[in-house]
Amino acid sequence: MPLTTESDRPVPKFWSLSRFPNHPEAGPVEEIDALTISSEQFTRQYVNYNRPCLIKNAVRHWPAFHKWNQLDYIKAHSRNSTVKVRSKIVSEVIGWSRPEVKAAMTEYAKTVFQEVPFHDFLDSLSEGDDPLVADSCRFSKGSAIEQMKGDVGGLPFMPQLSKPRHYPPHRSFLYRNSYTDWHFHVIDETFMAQVVGAKEVLLLPPDEASWRALRPVVEEAGYLYDIDTLRFPGTRGLHALRTVVEPGDALYIPVYWWHAVQSMDDAFGATVAATFPTPLHVSGDIRSPIARRVLRTFLFSRYAPLVLGVVAYSLVYRLARKLIGAGTPRDART
Repeated sequence: MPLTTESDRPVPKFWSLSRFPNHPEAGPVEEIDALTISSEQFTRQYVNYNRPCLIKNAVRHWPAFHKWNQLDYIKAHSRNSTVKVRSKIVSEVIGWSRPEVKAAMTEYAKTVFQEVPFHDFLDSLSEGDDPLVADSCRFSKGSAIEQMKGDVGGLPFMPQLSKPRHYPPHRSFLYRNSYTDWHFHVIDETFMAQVVGAKEVLLLPPDEASWRALRPVVEEAGYLYDIDTLRFPGTRGLHALRTVVEPGDALYIPVYWWHAVQSMDDAFGATVAATFPTPLHVSGDIRSPIARRVLRTFLFSRYAPLVLGVVAYSLVYRLARKLIGAGTPRDART
Protein backbone atom coordinates (compact mmCIF):
# COMPACT_ATOMS: atom_id res chain seq x y z
CA MET A 1 0.00 0.00 0.00
CA PRO A 2 1.51 3.39 -0.96
CA LEU A 3 2.28 5.87 1.77
CA THR A 4 -0.09 8.81 2.18
CA THR A 5 1.56 12.03 1.10
CA GLU A 6 0.84 15.50 2.45
CA SER A 7 -1.05 16.36 -0.74
CA ASP A 8 -3.29 13.32 -0.30
CA ARG A 9 -4.57 14.42 3.10
CA PRO A 10 -7.93 16.23 3.18
CA VAL A 11 -7.65 20.01 3.32
CA PRO A 12 -9.61 21.54 6.22
CA LYS A 13 -12.66 23.50 5.12
CA PHE A 14 -12.20 27.25 5.30
CA TRP A 15 -14.72 27.27 8.17
CA SER A 16 -13.31 24.26 10.04
CA LEU A 17 -12.65 24.54 13.77
CA SER A 18 -9.26 22.98 13.05
CA ARG A 19 -8.23 26.34 11.58
CA PHE A 20 -8.65 28.12 14.90
CA PRO A 21 -5.33 29.27 16.42
CA ASN A 22 -3.59 26.59 18.51
CA HIS A 23 -6.34 24.05 17.88
CA PRO A 24 -4.02 21.05 18.56
CA GLU A 25 -3.19 22.49 21.99
CA ALA A 26 -6.80 23.09 23.05
CA GLY A 27 -7.46 22.12 26.65
CA PRO A 28 -10.17 19.70 27.79
CA VAL A 29 -13.57 20.64 29.15
CA GLU A 30 -14.31 19.16 32.55
CA GLU A 31 -16.68 16.16 32.44
CA ILE A 32 -19.34 15.16 34.95
CA ASP A 33 -21.99 12.43 35.05
CA ALA A 34 -25.63 13.50 35.10
CA LEU A 35 -26.49 10.43 37.17
CA THR A 36 -24.09 11.19 40.01
CA ILE A 37 -24.55 14.91 40.67
CA SER A 38 -27.39 16.81 42.33
CA SER A 39 -28.98 20.06 41.25
CA GLU A 40 -27.49 21.81 44.26
CA GLN A 41 -24.00 20.53 43.49
CA PHE A 42 -24.24 21.51 39.84
CA THR A 43 -25.45 25.00 40.68
CA ARG A 44 -22.86 25.49 43.40
CA GLN A 45 -19.88 24.19 41.41
CA TYR A 46 -20.66 25.33 37.86
CA VAL A 47 -23.55 27.78 37.48
CA ASN A 48 -22.54 30.07 40.34
CA TYR A 49 -18.97 30.22 39.04
CA ASN A 50 -19.83 30.53 35.33
CA ARG A 51 -17.90 27.35 34.47
CA PRO A 52 -18.73 25.11 31.47
CA CYS A 53 -18.75 21.33 31.67
CA LEU A 54 -19.60 18.32 29.53
CA ILE A 55 -22.41 16.27 31.06
CA LYS A 56 -22.46 12.58 30.22
CA ASN A 57 -25.75 10.62 30.34
CA ALA A 58 -27.62 13.91 30.21
CA VAL A 59 -30.49 13.21 27.79
CA ARG A 60 -30.45 9.46 27.17
CA HIS A 61 -33.83 9.32 28.88
CA TRP A 62 -35.43 11.68 26.35
CA PRO A 63 -37.77 10.03 23.82
CA ALA A 64 -35.97 12.15 21.21
CA PHE A 65 -32.73 10.26 21.88
CA HIS A 66 -34.41 7.02 20.83
CA LYS A 67 -36.71 8.29 18.07
CA TRP A 68 -35.19 11.23 16.23
CA ASN A 69 -32.54 9.23 14.43
CA GLN A 70 -35.33 8.15 12.08
CA LEU A 71 -36.32 10.94 9.70
CA ASP A 72 -39.54 9.06 8.98
CA TYR A 73 -40.52 9.50 12.63
CA ILE A 74 -39.81 13.24 12.50
CA LYS A 75 -41.82 13.66 9.30
CA ALA A 76 -44.77 11.66 10.68
CA HIS A 77 -44.86 13.73 13.89
CA SER A 78 -44.47 17.21 12.41
CA ARG A 79 -46.29 19.76 10.28
CA ASN A 80 -45.10 20.83 6.87
CA SER A 81 -44.88 24.43 8.06
CA THR A 82 -42.06 26.59 6.74
CA VAL A 83 -38.78 26.79 8.63
CA LYS A 84 -35.80 29.08 8.12
CA VAL A 85 -32.95 27.13 6.51
CA ARG A 86 -29.40 28.18 5.72
CA SER A 87 -27.01 26.52 3.30
CA LYS A 88 -23.89 28.59 3.97
CA ILE A 89 -21.80 29.73 6.89
CA VAL A 90 -22.87 33.03 8.42
CA SER A 91 -21.40 35.34 11.04
CA GLU A 92 -23.00 35.27 14.49
CA VAL A 93 -21.53 38.58 15.67
CA ILE A 94 -22.63 40.97 12.91
CA GLY A 95 -24.17 43.39 15.37
CA TRP A 96 -20.83 44.07 17.04
CA SER A 97 -19.00 45.01 13.80
CA ARG A 98 -18.15 48.45 12.42
CA PRO A 99 -21.10 50.04 10.55
CA GLU A 100 -19.75 49.41 7.05
CA VAL A 101 -18.79 45.83 7.90
CA LYS A 102 -22.16 45.25 9.54
CA ALA A 103 -23.96 46.53 6.43
CA ALA A 104 -22.00 44.25 4.10
CA MET A 105 -22.42 41.19 6.32
CA THR A 106 -26.12 41.89 6.75
CA GLU A 107 -26.62 41.98 2.98
CA TYR A 108 -24.72 38.70 2.65
CA ALA A 109 -26.84 37.09 5.38
CA LYS A 110 -29.97 37.86 3.36
CA THR A 111 -28.69 35.47 0.66
CA VAL A 112 -28.01 32.66 3.14
CA PHE A 113 -31.46 32.04 4.60
CA GLN A 114 -34.64 30.91 2.91
CA GLU A 115 -38.08 29.75 4.04
CA VAL A 116 -38.58 26.08 3.19
CA PRO A 117 -41.48 23.68 3.92
CA PHE A 118 -40.27 21.47 6.75
CA HIS A 119 -40.83 18.16 5.00
CA ASP A 120 -38.97 19.43 1.93
CA PHE A 121 -36.08 20.31 4.22
CA LEU A 122 -36.10 16.79 5.69
CA ASP A 123 -36.06 15.26 2.20
CA SER A 124 -33.14 17.50 1.20
CA LEU A 125 -30.98 16.22 4.05
CA SER A 126 -30.25 13.04 2.10
CA GLU A 127 -29.22 14.93 -1.06
CA GLY A 128 -25.57 15.96 -1.17
CA ASP A 129 -23.22 16.88 1.65
CA ASP A 130 -23.16 20.69 1.64
CA PRO A 131 -24.21 22.46 4.84
CA LEU A 132 -27.96 22.52 5.40
CA VAL A 133 -29.27 23.73 8.74
CA ALA A 134 -32.66 24.56 10.21
CA ASP A 135 -31.64 26.81 13.11
CA SER A 136 -33.61 27.40 16.29
CA CYS A 137 -36.80 25.51 15.43
CA ARG A 138 -39.18 26.15 18.29
CA PHE A 139 -41.80 23.82 19.77
CA SER A 140 -44.32 26.65 20.00
CA LYS A 141 -47.98 26.35 19.06
CA GLY A 142 -48.42 25.94 15.32
CA SER A 143 -44.72 25.32 14.64
CA ALA A 144 -43.45 22.50 12.46
CA ILE A 145 -42.25 20.44 15.43
CA GLU A 146 -44.90 21.31 18.02
CA GLN A 147 -46.05 17.68 18.19
CA MET A 148 -42.58 16.55 19.28
CA LYS A 149 -42.48 18.82 22.33
CA GLY A 150 -42.95 15.84 24.62
CA ASP A 151 -39.79 14.22 23.24
CA VAL A 152 -37.53 16.63 25.16
CA GLY A 153 -37.30 17.74 28.77
CA GLY A 154 -34.89 18.32 31.63
CA LEU A 155 -31.79 16.52 32.85
CA PRO A 156 -31.65 13.79 35.51
CA PHE A 157 -30.47 16.23 38.19
CA MET A 158 -32.66 19.10 36.92
CA PRO A 159 -35.85 17.42 35.62
CA GLN A 160 -37.73 20.72 35.64
CA LEU A 161 -35.85 23.73 34.30
CA SER A 162 -36.85 27.19 35.48
CA LYS A 163 -38.47 29.43 32.86
CA PRO A 164 -35.74 31.30 30.93
CA ARG A 165 -35.86 35.08 30.68
CA HIS A 166 -35.43 35.37 26.90
CA TYR A 167 -35.02 32.12 24.99
CA PRO A 168 -37.74 29.46 24.71
CA PRO A 169 -37.29 26.54 27.13
CA HIS A 170 -36.28 24.29 24.21
CA ARG A 171 -35.35 24.88 20.59
CA SER A 172 -33.98 22.39 18.09
CA PHE A 173 -31.27 22.51 15.44
CA LEU A 174 -31.66 19.94 12.66
CA TYR A 175 -28.81 19.79 10.20
CA ARG A 176 -26.38 18.17 7.83
CA ASN A 177 -22.70 19.20 7.89
CA SER A 178 -23.36 21.98 10.38
CA TYR A 179 -21.08 24.79 11.54
CA THR A 180 -22.02 27.66 13.86
CA ASP A 181 -19.48 30.45 14.08
CA TRP A 182 -18.10 31.93 17.31
CA HIS A 183 -20.67 33.73 19.44
CA PHE A 184 -21.88 34.04 23.03
CA HIS A 185 -25.22 34.25 24.83
CA VAL A 186 -25.91 37.43 26.75
CA ILE A 187 -28.88 36.04 28.67
CA ASP A 188 -29.96 32.59 29.91
CA GLU A 189 -27.89 29.46 30.56
CA THR A 190 -27.78 26.71 27.92
CA PHE A 191 -27.58 22.93 27.92
CA MET A 192 -26.52 22.04 24.35
CA ALA A 193 -28.07 18.56 24.25
CA GLN A 194 -26.90 16.26 21.48
CA VAL A 195 -29.67 13.94 20.29
CA VAL A 196 -28.40 12.59 16.93
CA GLY A 197 -24.78 12.73 15.77
CA ALA A 198 -21.76 14.25 17.50
CA LYS A 199 -20.40 17.80 17.54
CA GLU A 200 -17.03 19.35 18.27
CA VAL A 201 -17.14 22.52 20.34
CA LEU A 202 -14.46 25.09 21.12
CA LEU A 203 -14.92 27.53 23.99
CA LEU A 204 -13.13 30.64 25.23
CA PRO A 205 -13.76 32.31 28.59
CA PRO A 206 -15.38 35.76 28.64
CA ASP A 207 -12.25 37.41 30.01
CA GLU A 208 -10.09 40.38 29.01
CA ALA A 209 -7.61 38.23 27.05
CA SER A 210 -10.31 36.76 24.79
CA TRP A 211 -11.94 40.15 24.33
CA ARG A 212 -8.72 41.94 23.40
CA ALA A 213 -7.87 39.24 20.85
CA LEU A 214 -11.28 38.81 19.22
CA ARG A 215 -12.71 42.33 19.36
CA PRO A 216 -10.59 43.66 16.43
CA VAL A 217 -11.56 40.65 14.30
CA VAL A 218 -15.25 41.12 15.04
CA GLU A 219 -15.17 44.85 14.36
CA GLU A 220 -13.02 44.80 11.21
CA ALA A 221 -13.75 41.41 9.59
CA GLY A 222 -17.23 40.72 10.94
CA TYR A 223 -16.72 36.96 11.31
CA LEU A 224 -14.45 34.54 13.17
CA TYR A 225 -14.54 31.29 11.18
CA ASP A 226 -11.30 31.89 9.26
CA ILE A 227 -9.12 34.27 11.27
CA ASP A 228 -6.19 35.85 9.47
CA THR A 229 -3.56 35.68 12.20
CA LEU A 230 -1.21 37.89 10.19
CA ARG A 231 -3.80 40.66 10.09
CA PHE A 232 -4.87 40.01 13.68
CA PRO A 233 -1.70 38.87 15.51
CA GLY A 234 -3.38 39.16 18.89
CA THR A 235 -5.28 35.94 18.17
CA ARG A 236 -2.09 33.87 17.98
CA GLY A 237 -2.00 33.50 21.75
CA LEU A 238 -5.57 32.19 22.09
CA HIS A 239 -5.93 28.71 23.57
CA ALA A 240 -9.48 27.39 23.52
CA LEU A 241 -11.09 24.57 25.45
CA ARG A 242 -12.28 21.68 23.28
CA THR A 243 -14.80 18.90 23.71
CA VAL A 244 -16.81 16.45 21.62
CA VAL A 245 -20.49 16.20 22.53
CA GLU A 246 -21.71 12.68 21.77
CA PRO A 247 -25.36 11.60 21.41
CA GLY A 248 -26.89 11.58 24.88
CA ASP A 249 -24.45 14.21 26.21
CA ALA A 250 -25.14 17.84 26.99
CA LEU A 251 -22.64 20.68 27.11
CA TYR A 252 -23.34 23.31 29.73
CA ILE A 253 -22.55 26.69 28.10
CA PRO A 254 -22.63 29.53 30.64
CA VAL A 255 -23.66 33.03 29.68
CA TYR A 256 -20.98 35.22 28.02
CA TRP A 257 -18.70 32.28 27.08
CA TRP A 258 -17.47 32.35 23.46
CA HIS A 259 -18.15 29.11 21.60
CA ALA A 260 -18.13 27.68 18.06
CA VAL A 261 -19.73 24.39 17.04
CA GLN A 262 -19.16 21.95 14.17
CA SER A 263 -20.73 18.57 13.37
CA MET A 264 -18.29 15.67 13.32
CA ASP A 265 -19.54 14.26 10.00
CA ASP A 266 -21.82 15.08 7.06
CA ALA A 267 -24.74 12.91 8.20
CA PHE A 268 -28.06 14.06 9.66
CA GLY A 269 -27.83 15.38 13.19
CA ALA A 270 -30.08 16.94 15.80
CA THR A 271 -29.29 19.22 18.73
CA VAL A 272 -31.67 20.68 21.31
CA ALA A 273 -30.86 23.76 23.36
CA ALA A 274 -32.51 23.62 26.80
CA THR A 275 -32.30 26.89 28.70
CA PHE A 276 -32.81 28.29 32.19
CA PRO A 277 -32.28 31.77 33.70
CA THR A 278 -28.82 33.07 34.52
CA PRO A 279 -28.32 33.94 38.21
CA LEU A 280 -28.34 37.69 38.71
CA HIS A 281 -24.90 37.72 40.31
CA VAL A 282 -23.50 36.23 37.08
CA SER A 283 -25.44 38.53 34.76
CA GLY A 284 -24.15 41.56 36.64
CA ASP A 285 -20.53 40.46 36.95
CA ILE A 286 -18.77 43.40 35.29
CA ARG A 287 -15.39 41.69 35.48
CA SER A 288 -16.36 40.32 32.07
CA PRO A 289 -15.89 42.88 29.25
CA ILE A 290 -18.85 41.34 27.44
CA ALA A 291 -21.05 41.89 30.49
CA ARG A 292 -19.85 45.50 30.77
CA ARG A 293 -20.65 46.22 27.14
CA VAL A 294 -24.05 44.50 27.24
CA LEU A 295 -25.12 46.18 30.46
CA ARG A 296 -23.85 49.58 29.30
CA THR A 297 -26.31 49.54 26.38
CA PHE A 298 -29.19 49.67 28.87
CA LEU A 299 -27.83 52.42 31.14
CA PHE A 300 -29.69 55.14 29.25
CA SER A 301 -32.93 53.23 28.91
CA ARG A 302 -35.89 52.53 31.15
CA TYR A 303 -33.99 49.43 32.31
CA ALA A 304 -31.21 51.50 33.92
CA PRO A 305 -32.43 50.99 37.52
CA LEU A 306 -32.58 47.23 36.92
CA VAL A 307 -29.05 47.18 35.45
CA LEU A 308 -27.64 49.12 38.40
CA GLY A 309 -29.44 46.82 40.80
CA VAL A 310 -28.09 43.69 39.13
CA VAL A 311 -24.52 45.03 39.17
CA ALA A 312 -24.83 46.00 42.83
CA TYR A 313 -26.25 42.60 43.69
CA SER A 314 -23.35 40.87 41.94
CA LEU A 315 -20.80 42.94 43.87
CA VAL A 316 -22.50 42.20 47.20
CA TYR A 317 -22.75 38.50 46.33
CA ARG A 318 -19.02 38.19 45.60
CA LEU A 319 -18.11 40.16 48.71
CA ALA A 320 -20.33 37.93 50.85
CA ARG A 321 -18.68 34.80 49.45
CA LYS A 322 -15.26 36.17 50.34
CA LEU A 323 -16.38 37.01 53.86
CA ILE A 324 -17.72 33.54 54.51
CA GLY A 325 -14.61 31.98 53.01
CA ALA A 326 -16.32 30.29 50.06
CA GLY A 327 -13.29 30.97 47.87
CA THR A 328 -13.08 30.12 44.19
CA PRO A 329 -12.91 26.60 42.73
CA ARG A 330 -9.39 25.77 41.66
CA ASP A 331 -10.47 25.11 38.06
CA ALA A 332 -12.62 28.21 37.63
CA ARG A 333 -11.69 30.12 34.47
CA THR A 334 -13.43 33.41 35.27
